[in-house]
Amino acid sequence: MNAQPRHQAETGKPSRWWYLYLAIALAAVSLATTYGMVFDPVVQAFFATNGDSQAIAGNAMAADWSDVWRWWTGPWIQHEMYYRPLSSMLFLAEGHLFGVNFQPYCMVSWAANALNVALLFLLGASLARGSRKAKLAIGTLTAALFLLAKHPEISQGPGYRPAPVGRIASGVMPWWPVQTDIFSMLCGLLSLLLLDRYLLNGRTRYLTGALASFVAALLFKEMALCIPLLVPLLVLYRRRDRVLTVSAWYFGLGIAFYAVRSVAAPAASGLEYHGIKTFSKLAFYLINRLTALVITGEWFPIAGSLVLLLIVLVMTWKRIEWIWTGLIALLWLLGSAQFIGGTFGLLTIADVLGRLGTMLLFWGGLFLIVLVRDRGVSVALVVAVVATCIPVLNRMGPHYWYWPLAFYALLNASLLNRLYEVSFHSDAFSLIVRRSSNSSA
Repeated sequence: MNAQPRHQAETGKPSRWWYLYLAIALAAVSLATTYGMVFDPVVQAFFATNGDSQAIAGNAMAADWSDVWRWWTGPWIQHEMYYRPLSSMLFLAEGHLFGVNFQPYCMVSWAANALNVALLFLLGASLARGSRKAKLAIGTLTAALFLLAKHPEISQGPGYRPAPVGRIASGVMPWWPVQTDIFSMLCGLLSLLLLDRYLLNGRTRYLTGALASFVAALLFKEMALCIPLLVPLLVLYRRRDRVLTVSAWYFGLGIAFYAVRSVAAPAASGLEYHGIKTFSKLAFYLINRLTALVITGEWFPIAGSLVLLLIVLVMTWKRIEWIWTGLIALLWLLGSAQFIGGTFGLLTIADVLGRLGTMLLFWGGLFLIVLVRDRGVSVALVVAVVATCIPVLNRMGPHYWYWPLAFYALLNASLLNRLYEVSFHSDAFSLIVRRSSNSSA
């Protein structure tokens, strides 16, 4: 009697093939939206004069495959700077194939970035909760957030023009040495995806693949050292009994890599503590929008959004009609724009409203993490975002945003996943209200 309804329920779900279809579609979207600078002759001519590009390509053309062992036992292809044997081998192959024609190098970056977008979709869907449709939606949102993510206006240092605000996925394409970040993140995302599959079904081959991918990520670039920091919380989210075992593997491999790196490339740069400057750099990467507003003294978007969110939460907790909530919120916005921002006319300026909306999303995400009892994987992703900022604290350049913005996309999609659950499941929302009520009593 129950077989027919169950069959109907199963056929009503999207097929697992939709994961493949959407991954391919999103990779195609990535290719379509990031090709501009790859095939722009003016941009290509400008970046062809970059010192790093010329030095790496020159070393690659001068080397042969007999030099590969030297890169595994010593510094990478650009001499004393880093230990990156897989990146060195990649550049060797490109150097012999393409010479000093840098456009094909950029096409390799372009294609690899599309694979990263597909992996972000799959990882976001795997970490999401809910029905298969919800998982597909959250995965798609993750990929879209990464493609739309922008880095701030920054100076790359002497000899480089300032990098204007731009989408990170397309902005780094013409500078092909970014492949160290792209391929390292590709292997890192694959490692986390395989790890999550292992935690869900227990198949050892997934764990083996996850650890091998993690090692490959390290050998492309040291940025992957941030991955072990989020692994314990990710495992705790899925399988509490595997936390110590899985975490030990990741931390052990990370420590072993760092030891080999220290011996093979003793002159390679590492983390340096510079007091308050280090924390200011962390704020610059971690909460860039908030930091920029504080530095420029633009307090209306900060205070206006924070108090607006508090008004909505408190009046919802008190079960006040939405019409009164809306009226008070509007009065607050007008008043704060006038007395904090200087004029209520700020509410007619699109840029100001954009910053207000950005801060509203920022505060809303923090409230979700703090107030919702069952936070899902969001806490692990918060740690991941912080961890990806640590290796780049003493660096500056658009490509250093590649890893942090990818994990920000995962975090934001995860928070929206939780917001969806809270909004459409009254029991989940009542947990917040009840806990707030109990704490106030």
